[in-house]
Amino acid sequence: MTLVRRTAVALGAAGLALGAPTAPALADAKARDIRVQGPTYVYKDPRYARAKTWVRVSYGRRSTTVRFLATGLPRKAVGKTLGVHVHKNKCGRKPSAAGPHYQRAGAGRGTPLRYKEIWLDVKVRPDRTARSVARVPWRVGRGQAGSVVMHAKPTDRKTGDAGDRLVCTTVPF
Repeated sequence: MTLVRRTAVALGAAGLALGAPTAPALADAKARDIRVQGPTYVYKDPRYARAKTWVRVSYGRRSTTVRFLATGLPRKAVGKTLGVHVHKNKCGRKPSAAGPHYQRAGAGRGTPLRYKEIWLDVKVRPDRTARSVARVPWRVGRGQAGSVVMHAKPTDRKTGDAGDRLVCTTVPF
């Protein structure tokens, strides 16, 4: 298993357009946006070792928006759709450390997964980048989620499964 660890975190209210892969500056810690550059860990496939990720979480009055950008993805990924999800725990040395997908507190038992989880599946472009935005009509509570994980396959809409965990970025939700 190949394991790469790196991360940088910034909190701030100034806008970060995920169109430009530049490291955000540290700003006021009380701001409503969370911005993270990663990944924290790269697992299993050494071709993802050059990947870089940017995650921005913005909170509205009754909503959460998560923006995801990945660059430096391997050529073999071009044209593929990869599952990307918010997970409960922060990243760790083992892929399983991020735990299960974050699920909205209070979601009813029969609620379909896509209405209680945050999915950001991406299609890798010819320039080896991928980006996605997901907005959900609830706020992720402080400490209820801890990472964004890129998986090897597209998300199965019934089970939520998306294969092996490739890249994990710790995000202090």
